[in-house]
Amino acid sequence: MPTPAYIIGDHIITPLGQTTEENFEAISNGVSGIQLHTNTRVGDFYASVLNKETFSNIGSHTYLESLFIQSIQQACHAASIEAEDPDNLYVFSSTKGNIELLQKQTTISSSLHLDQMARSVTTYLHYPGIPLVVSNACISGVQAIGLAYTLLHQGKYKRAIVTGGDLFSFFVLAGFYSLQAISPFPCTPFDKKRAGISLGEGCGTIILTLEPNPTSIQIKAVASSNDANHISGPSRTGDGLALAIQSVLQTTGKDPEDIQFINAHGTGTIYNDEMESLAFQRCGLAQVPVNSLKGYIGHTLGAAGIIETILTARSLQHNQLLTSAGFHETGTSVPLPVITENHTGNYTCALKTASGFGGGNAVLLLEKQVSS
Repeated sequence: MPTPAYIIGDHIITPLGQTTEENFEAISNGVSGIQLHTNTRVGDFYASVLNKETFSNIGSHTYLESLFIQSIQQACHAASIEAEDPDNLYVFSSTKGNIELLQKQTTISSSLHLDQMARSVTTYLHYPGIPLVVSNACISGVQAIGLAYTLLHQGKYKRAIVTGGDLFSFFVLAGFYSLQAISPFPCTPFDKKRAGISLGEGCGTIILTLEPNPTSIQIKAVASSNDANHISGPSRTGDGLALAIQSVLQTTGKDPEDIQFINAHGTGTIYNDEMESLAFQRCGLAQVPVNSLKGYIGHTLGAAGIIETILTARSLQHNQLLTSAGFHETGTSVPLPVITENHTGNYTCALKTASGFGGGNAVLLLEKQVSS
C-alpha cells in the first residue's frame, strides 16, 4: 500500500468566509452563500459570488491571481513552511483562469494562458521552480491532488502546494444556460425537484507531505477514470465513476463498510446525481451517508475538488457530518441516505468524488489516524 499523503495546511476563500474555519462554521450553521442575481441578458439566476469590495487586487495581478496568492500564503502559514522553498511542488487547478480579462474586453494577452497565470503567482511568491496546471473540467481539483500525490511519491519534492480557483463569468453562465443546466432556484443536490447547478466562486489551497504527521488527515489514495460517454453528459450507468471508486478501495484495502460517509460531486443536475447514485450502488456504497456542499458554496468548478476535500477533512477532524443543503425528498432511482441534519460521531474514513464534462471521474479516500 502506498505511503499516505498528510494534509499539513489548508485555506479556503468563498463568499462564506476567507478562512477554512469561517467556511466550515458557516456550513455547520446552515448558512449558504448562494443568492439571487440578475443579468441583463439572461435575467435572474442564483449563484455564490464573492464580494469584490472585501478584497483588493495585489499589485498588477488579476483578481483570481490575487486570490491564489492570498490563499497560498495563508496555507503556507498554517503549515509553517515558506512559499518560495524549492522543495515545494506547485500544482494549480482551474477551468477558466483569467477569463475576467475577456469580460473586460482588454487586449488578449498571455495572462489568459493558464500556465502564465500560474507563473505570475509563483513569481510573486519568489518560487524558483515551474508550476504545473491541471485543467480537466470539474474533476480538475481532485486530479490536481492526485498529480501531487503521484509526484510526491517519486521523491522529487518534500511538499506539494495544490491550489484551485475559478471566478463567475457570463461566459460560464451562458454556457450552462445553453445546456439548460442552471437551476431556477438554489441548487438541491439529489432532491426529487433538482433542476440544475448554482455556480460559485472560490479559491482553495491544500498542502501535502509524505512525512508522517500523527495529527493530520491522510489522503490514502487517488484514482481517476473516463467513461467516454458524451462531451457534457455523464454516463447513464455509473460505470466510469464506479471504476475509480473500486480502484481507490482496492489500493487502500478498504471494504465498502469501512467508508463512513461520502462527499459527492452532487451538482444538482438530473443526470449527475442519478449517475452517482448508480455508481455508489455498484460499489456497495448505497447505504453510506452522503452529502454535497454545493448547496452552500455553489459549483466552484476548478476549485471544487480542492475546497470540498478540505471541508471533508475538517468533517473528519471535527467528527461531524454536514447537512446536504436543499435535499428534501429522494430524487434518484437508487435511494441514498442523504444527510439531512448535522451528525456527530467517531468518523475516520471518507470518500470524495468528482465528475465532469468529457466523462471524467476522480475519487480520493481520506482517513483520520486513530490513537492507539
